[in-house]
Amino acid sequence: MINGEFIYGCPSIELKINKAKIKLLLDTGFNGQIMLPQSLIDEFGLAQIGFSDFTLASGEQKRTNIYKVEIDFFDKIIKTDVLSTNADFSLVGMELFHKCRIVIERCNDLVQINKIST
Repeated sequence: MINGEFIYGCPSIELKINKAKIKLLLDTGFNGQIMLPQSLIDEFGLAQIGFSDFTLASGEQKRTNIYKVEIDFFDKIIKTDVLSTNADFSLVGMELFHKCRIVIERCNDLVQINKIST
């Protein structure tokens, strides 16, 4: 189980990315996996593997770079795609949680992610 918390009213979790603990906002509107600030990507020394076009909630079209990272996900190291952003926060999106149950209860200050057995 991954337990999270609310930061400034937003659900967040912590994941180990390239062996560093990173706080990520849980963005249910983001259908990608992970988005990290370009400054953090540069710090990790990640190599770009491509680029992606995406649409913001505002409807604005954007293009960004794609990188590969290793994350510790439910005690298993997996490789996943990461999008870059010029923002100073990190996001985790729904693509990463296909086989998971996500519980977000703001009134109970509860953020929980459980892996579903298949």
